[in-house]
Amino acid sequence: MTERQQNILVVEDDEQSQKYMRILLSREYAVHIAATGKQAWDILANEPVDIILMDLSLRDGEDGLQITRKVRLDERYRHIPIIALTAHAFPEDRKRSLDAGCNDYVSKPFQWVHLKTVMEKYL
Repeated sequence: MTERQQNILVVEDDEQSQKYMRILLSREYAVHIAATGKQAWDILANEPVDIILMDLSLRDGEDGLQITRKVRLDERYRHIPIIALTAHAFPEDRKRSLDAGCNDYVSKPFQWVHLKTVMEKYL
């Protein structure tokens, strides 16, 4: 029996960042990209997501912190680890992310080895 590839949900509205994350992650994981909160909820409802990489600044609709709070309130998804992946690099941004329910925080730009190490803590 083959092992199921782990599913990563990347919530990111920047097209270049989406492409970069797909290239970076697709070597080892099944990657699902959501540009909006609605797309993120659709993926959560239809795919077995193992971890979420959450951009905090989304342009359309909910931001990453709002989505994170809602995920933490939903019994179906609250167990899924969420890593804030954001260009917001101030200490208060890290605190806000963790207070909203993120398990961890990685600031952009990041080193692949660092992101992978953080992800593996939760996978």
